[in-house]
Amino acid sequence: MVDEDQEVEPLLNPTGREPKQGRSRASFERMLAAATDLLIERGNDDFALTDVAKRGKVSIGSIYCRFDSKDDLIQAIQRRFMEKMAEEEAEMIGRLTDKSTSLDVLVRNFVEELAEFLKRNAPVLRPMMLRASSDPVVRAMGRKGYDSLVEKVMSTLLSRRDEIGHELPELACEMTLRIAYSAFARYLGFGTVGDTGTKADWKNLKTEVGVMCSTYLRNGNR
Repeated sequence: MVDEDQEVEPLLNPTGREPKQGRSRASFERMLAAATDLLIERGNDDFALTDVAKRGKVSIGSIYCRFDSKDDLIQAIQRRFMEKMAEEEAEMIGRLTDKSTSLDVLVRNFVEELAEFLKRNAPVLRPMMLRASSDPVVRAMGRKGYDSLVEKVMSTLLSRRDEIGHELPELACEMTLRIAYSAFARYLGFGTVGDTGTKADWKNLKTEVGVMCSTYLRNGNR
């Protein structure tokens, strides 16, 4: 039996029909920019390719020359967005490595960096996470991106392994990321429509999550 991951894997890095230069390239970029703006403004994928054509000042025919469907267009947006996020993650890890002189400092810096990273990218992440429930390619790309983040963060936190009090350092570091990510994702409304019901102050939330994660890693399961 072929599972979903095997079915969507060929679609994660398609060759596509992306033009290389000239007016065609400019038109292609307007398509992506227009569709991205619509995703952000509406908070979901409830728009038609005619809306993209009007916003991007391109013809419907030119859109279909580059994309087979709206699904293909949205997946192209996510693909480019994930590349941008990967670059930001690498910069974030570099700052954490440079600034952190102890486990406590590292964890609190990590929580601050993660929170602002997610908040900065929330306008696109929010509608993409909504779409992931019905689009296996978007879901697979999102999972691949999250797994990459986990790998980078785990390596960084485990650089302070000697200061971690938990008897299972790898598990503790993974749980630290999950706890922080979940807290900020809920606050930012990922995977939801409308009010999340979360009224906590953003600054206080970051501080408390940082204290909680730092204490957990230092003291472990004692």
